[in-house]
Amino acid sequence: MTTWTIHEVTDACAMTTGELSQWISRGHFIPSSTPENGNARQFDWRDLACLAVMSALRKHSLLIGELGFITSELREDLDGIEEITASVGLYFFCAGWSDRQPSPTVGLVAEEELAAVLKHRPATIIVVDVAKAYREAVRSIAAQADGKGPAS
Repeated sequence: MTTWTIHEVTDACAMTTGELSQWISRGHFIPSSTPENGNARQFDWRDLACLAVMSALRKHSLLIGELGFITSELREDLDGIEEITASVGLYFFCAGWSDRQPSPTVGLVAEEELAAVLKHRPATIIVVDVAKAYREAVRSIAAQADGKGPAS
C-alpha cells in the first residue's frame, strides 16, 4: 500500500505540518496508524482522502470541531471500501434537516444516491466530491515528486 509523509500530505492539502500535528494531538483528525517511537508517521490513502476533504471544507469557514466530526464520519465510511478508483464518483454529504431533528445525516454515496438525498430537501447540506479531492491530492504529490511543485 502506498503511504506518504506528513510533508507530502500537508503540501498536497494546502495546510502546514503544524496545523495537522495540532489536529492530531487534539483529536480532530485520527490517522490510520500510530508510528512506533522514533519513526515518522506515514499516511495512507484514507488519511489523504480525509485530509483533502478537510482542505476543501476549510475554504467554507467551518469550525475545526465540525471538520473533525465530518472527517471522522468520512473515515468510518472509507474503511468499508478498498480504494478510490479513477472511474468512481464518491460524494460525502452532511445534511441538516430541521430543529425537530437536530442530528445531521452523513454518508459516503454515489451520485445517484446523492440525488435521492437532495430530493428529501434538507434544510442545509454540505457535499464534497471525495474522489475528486483525493485524485487532486495524489496529482499534487506526484507533481511534487517530479519536481514541478504543487499541482494547480
